[in-house]
Amino acid sequence: MKYFIIIDMQNDFTTGALRNEAATSNIRAIADKAAELKAQGYTIIATRDTHHSDYLQTQEGRNLPVEHCIENTAGWQVAEEIIPHIDKYVDKPSFGYADWRDVIGEAPEAIAMCGTCTAICVASNFTILKATYRETPITIYKDLCACLTEETHNAAITVMQTQQAIIE
Repeated sequence: MKYFIIIDMQNDFTTGALRNEAATSNIRAIADKAAELKAQGYTIIATRDTHHSDYLQTQEGRNLPVEHCIENTAGWQVAEEIIPHIDKYVDKPSFGYADWRDVIGEAPEAIAMCGTCTAICVASNFTILKATYRETPITIYKDLCACLTEETHNAAITVMQTQQAIIE
């Protein structure tokens, strides 16, 4: 199986509490890439950063005191243009999701990734996936990723490339 994983392209990161213009501008291109890869047999997975009403009392909330991606709110939902292409959702309570093997299974043929935020959730999930699936090629679509700044985006791309990501 081949997988295209779209990281955290949720309303709170594209139009809401933590709006990122770079992420917003990627929505249509990500939807198009999802349609293209789905036609090539990829399973499309969208992660959702998932928090609860106690977010401000968590370590992340104390370091980033902006409530966002609260489960079952409009901000938690994936951008509308991407939804028709999604086959599975993964709700993750942290930057990286630790249980990919439960979602993907054993030895996927290929993994491709994009989303927001490049230096936080995209990079975290890439590292976990690479550690879990050492022999699976993982492609990062760098122009379909968005970060807080161009500098942190480029730094994250460099780190993932150093960890043997295929950068396209």
